[in-house]
This record gives sequence, C-alpha cells and structure tokens, in this order.
Amino acid sequence: MTGAEAGGVDPKAGEPASAPAPRRVVRLVTLPPVDRLDKPFAESPVAVVLHRSSPDAEPLTGGLRERGWTAHPVDLDTTRSQGVFDGRVDLVLTLLTPGDGWEPTAARLAETIQLARQAHGPLTATAADGTRAAFVTLTRLDGGLGHHGSAGLVASLLGGVGGVVKTLDAEAPALFCRALDAAPGLPADTVAALLDAELHDANPAYTAHPADTAVDGARTAVGTTAVPDPAGGAELTVGADDVFVVSGGARGVTALCVRALAERVPARFVLLGRSPLDDEPDWAVGVADGALKPAVIAHLRSGGTRPTPREVERLYQGLLAAREIRVTLAAVRAAGARADYVPVDVTDPAAVRAALGELRARVTGIVHGAGVLADARLVDKTEADVARVFAPKLGGLRALLDALDEPTDAHDASDAHDASDAHDASGAAGGSGGAALRHVVLFTSVAGLFGNPGQADYAAANEALCRVAAALRHDRPGRHVVAIDWGAWDGGMVTPALRELFAARGVELLAPDAGAGAFVDTFRADRAGETCVLVGPDHALAESAAAGGATLRARRRLAGIEEHPVIAAHQVGAHRVLPATFGLGWMINVAERALPGRRVVEVRGFVVHKGIVFDGSAPETAQVVLEPAGSEGDGDAGTRLLMRVSVRGDGAGRLPVPHYAATLVLAAPADEARAAGSAGDASAVPGWPSYRLGEGPENGLDIYLEGTQFHGPRLQGMRRVLERGADRLVLECVLADDADLRAAFGGALHSPVLADVLLQGPPVLGLALLGQACLPLAIGRAEYLRPLPDGSPFVLVLDGARVDAGGGTATVTATAAAPDGTVLARFTDVTVAATPGMAAKFAEAVRAWRQTPTENEDVSV
Repeated sequence: MTGAEAGGVDPKAGEPASAPAPRRVVRLVTLPPVDRLDKPFAESPVAVVLHRSSPDAEPLTGGLRERGWTAHPVDLDTTRSQGVFDGRVDLVLTLLTPGDGWEPTAARLAETIQLARQAHGPLTATAADGTRAAFVTLTRLDGGLGHHGSAGLVASLLGGVGGVVKTLDAEAPALFCRALDAAPGLPADTVAALLDAELHDANPAYTAHPADTAVDGARTAVGTTAVPDPAGGAELTVGADDVFVVSGGARGVTALCVRALAERVPARFVLLGRSPLDDEPDWAVGVADGALKPAVIAHLRSGGTRPTPREVERLYQGLLAAREIRVTLAAVRAAGARADYVPVDVTDPAAVRAALGELRARVTGIVHGAGVLADARLVDKTEADVARVFAPKLGGLRALLDALDEPTDAHDASDAHDASDAHDASGAAGGSGGAALRHVVLFTSVAGLFGNPGQADYAAANEALCRVAAALRHDRPGRHVVAIDWGAWDGGMVTPALRELFAARGVELLAPDAGAGAFVDTFRADRAGETCVLVGPDHALAESAAAGGATLRARRRLAGIEEHPVIAAHQVGAHRVLPATFGLGWMINVAERALPGRRVVEVRGFVVHKGIVFDGSAPETAQVVLEPAGSEGDGDAGTRLLMRVSVRGDGAGRLPVPHYAATLVLAAPADEARAAGSAGDASAVPGWPSYRLGEGPENGLDIYLEGTQFHGPRLQGMRRVLERGADRLVLECVLADDADLRAAFGGALHSPVLADVLLQGPPVLGLALLGQACLPLAIGRAEYLRPLPDGSPFVLVLDGARVDAGGGTATVTATAAAPDGTVLARFTDVTVAATPGMAAKFAEAVRAWRQTPTENEDVSV
C-alpha cells in the first residue's frame, strides 16, 4: 500500500520541509546454517509436489520418499490442481520454471497465488494438530532469489514468488513458509538435501524477511542495509536533454515525484494515464472541489434522468482526475520543464507504441509508477483480482519496454545480452526506439519486501519488478536501473482511517515532500550503483501492537462527516446523528486492520452509551481503544480472538466521553469457513416460505412517510411488507452501499450503511409493542455469516419480540436473509427504548426531508 497508484496527494504548502525519508539498500544478507529440529512433521508425512514439466520434480519427489515422505507429484501441464489437496497434507512444494515468454511466465507466477489459496485450508488444518505444515516454493534463478540478475528478464519474473510466500506467512502464521532459490548448477540430489534441511529449520521465521532463502554454496536472504549518506549533495545524472516516459505520472505520488524532479532539471516528461483529459464542461468550470459532487447530481438531473450513485461517482471522479492532471502539467511547466499528457492503456504495447510515435527514438528514461490494488485475503483471492493487479505492474512494464524496442522475451542471460547488443547496433545505425534509454526507475512497494495481508498479488508483482530491475542492470551494467520499495505515503491510498491506524501501530508515514525528494535523489551520481532501495521504515505495514497483547488506541477526526449524504439522511429532529452501525463499524474497522488475517464474525454486548449528535456537541476527534480479551474455541470454529473495544470522544472534560462499546470475536478465514460448514442447515431460516420479491407496491416506504421511522431517502431500505403479525414483521429490503464509508466504518462482513436497515426494523415492532416511537440502544449479539447485498434485495425478518420489565424497552431479533432463506446476518436481542417526544422528532425529520429535498433524493438505490 504505497500510495503510489492513487490520486489526491499534494505537498503541504507553507509548511517546513520534512526530514529526509529513511532509506536503506535492499540486498542479500548471509544467514547462519540451519539448526535442525528433530521430527517437526507428523509421522508418515504427506507432500504434494506441484510443477510444470520441471526436471527437478522426479529427483525431489524421490528425495522426499527416501526420507520417509509419501510424495505425490502433480504435473500441472497435464493435471488440474483442484482436488489434489484432498486428505491430510503436511507439505505443499511448488517448483516454478519459466514459461515460453513474458506473459506465460507471469501467468505461472499468478498461478502460484491460486495454489497458495487452495493449500491454505488443508495446511492450516494440519497445523492445528500441532505438527509443522509447510508451504514451500523452489526456483532455479541464480542462487540469489533473482538479485544477481543473471537469470534473464523473463525468468526473473518468478522472483516475485517471494511476495506470495511472505504474504501467506503473514496471513497464516501457523504455517511454515519458505521461498527457496537454488543455483541453476546445483545437482538435484544436492538440492533435495538442502530442501530437507530447510524443512527442518528450527527457526520458523528469520528476524528480517523470513520467507526468502537462497542457496548457492551459502544461505542468504533478502535484507536491507543502511548506507551512509555522503556529506553534501551530489550531481544528478539527468539533464535538460532527457525525455522521460512516466506511467501513472499525472496523478498521485508519482506526479509529486515528477514535479520534484522537474524543479531540479528542465527535462521533458511524457505522462501516461488511463484518465481522458477532456475540456471541463461549462457547468463545472469554477466549481470548487467540495461542491463538485452536488453539481454533478444537479447536471444529471437537469437532463431528466434519475442518476444512480455509480453514475454520479464515475462522473465526479473523472472530473477530479482531469483537474489533478491539469495541476500536474501546470506545475511541471511552471518549473521550467516540458510536460505532455497522453491518455493510453499502458498495458497495451501497440497502443503505447502508437501513442509515443516518433518520440520513441528520443526517450532516455522510464519511470513506471502505474498500478492498482484488489485487496483480499488469499483464501478469497480470485484470478480476476490477480489479473487486475498484474496488468499495470507487469504488463505495463512490458508494454513500455516493447514500445521502446527493449527485448522482453529473451529466455536466458546470453539471449538477452545478445539481443541487447544487436539492439545497440541497430540504434547506433539510426534504428527507432529506445537506443538511448539510460534510466529505468520502477515504483515497487514494501508490501513485496515484507509481505502484507490481503496483498499477495500486489506483493508478488512488486517483487517481480525488483528482480526485473536486477536483470535489466545485469544486461546493461552501465544503465541506471533502480526499483524503489516505497513505504506508505501520507496520502494517496492511505486514507485518514489508515493514517490513524498506522500511527497507532507506530508505522511512520512518508511525508510527500520527503518521498518526492528521495525519488530525485535516486538520480544522484553517487547512488547510480543501487539496484533496489527501501524508502520508508524498515518493517512491515501490518505489524500490530494489539496482536502482541498490548492495548491499541487509534484516534480519528469526525469533523465534516455530518455533511455526507448518508449521515444527512440520518437526522432525528433538527440534528443529524451518527448511526449506531457506524459506531459499531468503526470498532470493527480498527480491529480488523490491527489484526490482519482475521475478521469480525460476531459482536457481543454492543451498547450505545452516548450517541454522537451533530448539534455542536459532537467531538471533533474520538478514539477507538482496543484491548485483548483472550481467546476461545478449538473445535470446528477454530481459535477465535476476543477484543474489548470502545469509542471514546475527546471532550472538554477530564475523562473521555464513552460513546460505544462491545466485545468483538475475530476468526481466521479458514476457521470461519469450517464453522460455517459445521453449522449445516443452521445457516438457513427454518420453514422458509420463499417470498416473492420485487412484486407489488413499495408499501414498506410508508414506514418512513408516516414517521414510524425518520430516515431520509438515501437510507430508506425497507421497501415492501411481506408479512405482518402482532409480534412478527417480514420486509423486503434494498439499499445501495457506499464504498468510501465502508472503507472507513466497515469490515469484511459489516457495512455501516446496509446494516443500518437491521436496526431500522426493530423500532417498527417496538412502536407496536410499546406504543411510542423507539430508538435502538443495544445489540445482545450480532452474528455475521455473509455480506449483505449492495443494491440487491434481501429479506429482513423481525421476530422474538418481548417487552422488558417496566414496559419502557423491548427486545427484537432482526435476521437478514437471502431470497432463498440463507442467513446473511442476525442481530439478536436488539434493545429499543421508547422516549416521550421521540415521535415529534421523527415527524420533524420527515417534514425536513420531504419539504427540502436534497440532491440525493433522486439518486436511485
């Protein structure tokens, strides 16, 4: 999560320059010999050896069998991987060999992610029995995990497998994970012995960069080394005659880097991006960014249409992107450099070649900053996710190199060198394309160096680029080639919520000016020999104090959230109120980020102590306090972590104001899946009558119109009454989610917007039971089985109602189910309280949204 692929970052104008960014050189470090464990695996262990016609498969399988293993080789060229993990598995060994060219080799790297996904469950089950379960990959690059660069450009892509293995290690710490690289010249029997030694290593993880081990006479791993910075500056190796092609360079932190270099050198920059750069429409000209979204909605409504949230967001983001591109171009030109913007799909070699045109012969440098994220844990990672991430990172670099006539499909070092020599000769004779290419700068990420939960594909792609950098330098030693493993920037993909969490973990963020300065410094003459550098803290982004048993505190600013259309639709009386599902989701959000690889599957004892009302009394900042509360389980549900969590406002008094509190139950995905499987029919509503959805008038909206509930149109999710009784109500519900709000106030299974419907229903029964309008105050138990659908129908069943002693409160159970009766979520014992005067406040809120429609009222859901 470097921030290098997102927009919305700008230097802090008027503030003093930040301290220089931390910087270390990434290189191989020597490891001590193996301290061998005695029998870490179960008796008669089972290994699955996956490969694609690898010559090492037979000798390594034989070596395992000689050492007491039952080993099953699987040639993926002839056999599908599905089903090969049936039964007990103690070791999954994947042998990676290059494919026939760049794309087939990248596909083999991508395949390893799916193999890790399939192996995760069986290996985790083995580890739960108390014996070692191992996921190991083996490459034959150069005995240095690709860092020597001698394997050739194509084969070097396989060096990205370390990112996969390190991410698996982070997501499934119970597993023994290694990415091994043996020197190509080592005999197979020697490799078999070395593999056996690694499998019995007493140290399951090294202090630094645990999963990479290279074997070439000595054991080495990827590490970092501090390099003294010479006193004073150094001359840059860039001049006014240089022409840089920059992917992803018109927005985000890549744009900041270009601007910083332009301030030092009046070079020419050709910025490539996906966003079109059309003239801004007349209705948007002069509209401030903060008022742009309402202007978009008003424009779409003026054409007689009812815009959807997705239509609004697409047009809004396009306008913001174009504005940022114009700002970048203006800044580069104001610095005295030259800048052009070319909208093009950077993954399309022909399109890139055509877009650059005659300029190709003049290009002297590449800065490859393009990239996207598709975060999901390995167990949920799809092939489409991986393809989306790989396309700009790996496919984009290939397209750039191909457009500049750089060889990308040479199969070994000698072929690559021969092709390069031939290319130099043709360039010297006047051939077109990158003969003058002397700078290649690749934006990579600390996520690849250390692994990062949820980012196996991103980590793999970035590590692959680091190895490609080594191969490019090996091919042309005089060329300046560097891969920059960026830490997290203070901006871009690092949202305010992430910023708070990183601060709570002690993860330092790169100040924009410090990061941009570090980029410029990579062109210093005294750093020309560095192939891979880490810019940022020398540790993983996912390190967690809470995971280690300490209390974690994460503070967040609330100022301004009341202006969001969803919060505007949650007005009680004259004032907007933060929905209780946002308080609950806030706690879930921080807990899941603090404990990577786990997600909240249950909440116990959620209480609203004091709601956050935007009447002038709401705190500007508040903090989530996360305290470990032990663990439970060991059966079908696995071991689950308990966390006591609260939200406390930073008020004017001496003590923090308590707002919300709960105990969260977090499970690993494999445990969650096993628990769901053991539940059987318990996950379906008994006697489900198969309601007919989408038929008849939307009479559920009368609940809002009549003042039984107060929510404005953006939150009106109860659409049709399917069944009504004295103590039971069944509703058809549809509501659109909001991705930004979910990112800040939600979790893997909790949407603060969609879950609000589950708390809207109980007060409807509460009115019938108590005779007065009600508000929800607590949830006895919330169970999350599957995500609620975004913009699609689901059924809400309200039952189990009872009036508590005293008659002022009632409890109701709210169950959200799919159309076939599959339970999605269940809130048991939702406490609703009747308050005198609440009906009047509800009526006031209804009058407000009916008499003063907002721009969001016409946005269909």
